[in-house]
Formats: sequence, structure tokens, C-alpha cells
Amino acid sequence: MTHRLHIDPSLHATYKSLPDDARRDLAVCLLDALADPIAHSAPYGMDDGVFRTIAHGHTAGVILIGDDTITLVQINCVG
Repeated sequence: MTHRLHIDPSLHATYKSLPDDARRDLAVCLLDALADPIAHSAPYGMDDGVFRTIAHGHTAGVILIGDDTITLVQINCVG
């Protein structure tokens, strides 16, 4: 099953302001997570199967996994 992606408009503005390579890294993580969010993420704190971390390169994000949706709730970029 492929999940649907939700990003709040203010967080999308943050995504758009990232450097090109950071946007690409986060986009790859999100695309992978849409197909299988548990396999392409790591626990965020305690492993509740709902809040997960995605990361590649110098960019990371926190996702909230729903029944058929993934919501990006945080973006971190180093560099």
C-alpha cells in the first residue's frame, strides 16, 4: 500500500527554503517512506510505530504514520 503525504504549508515553506541537496535528500526519504514507512524509518524516541525518523545525508525529518497517510511534522538540516 502506498501512503499519502501531508505537509503543513508552513513546514512546506521550510522545505522549499532548504538547499537543493537537502531538499533532494528529504524527498528521497519521503518517497521511500510512502511505500513502506516502518522499513524506511527509525524509531523517534520510544518505538510506538507512529512517530518515526527519516534521514539521509545532513537532513532528517520526523514523520507521523497514520493508517494510509504520512505527515511530515519536523525538518532538521545540518549545514
